[in-house]
Amino acid sequence: MTILIERNHDFPMDKIAVLSEQIAGELEQEYGLTWAWQENRLMINHTSAKGCLHSEEGKITIELRLLGFAASLFSASIETHISERLDQLLLPH
Repeated sequence: MTILIERNHDFPMDKIAVLSEQIAGELEQEYGLTWAWQENRLMINHTSAKGCLHSEEGKITIELRLLGFAASLFSASIETHISERLDQLLLPH
């Protein structure tokens, strides 16, 4: 099962990098995953999920592949949680 979330934004790249790390930090606290930058992608790892957060000019993409049956049971709530938080963070200030 793969979760794919894309959002457009009007933020400069340095602000998007900070927001990306904020999202990853929240996911780390909530789900116990680890993350690290690899070039312009924030790589996400967990025993039950692998993926990345890719930031580019005008667009942010989160792709998360859930591994195993148990992880797929929570896919809807995980996707909703990430989508709602991303929408909150991308609101114009």
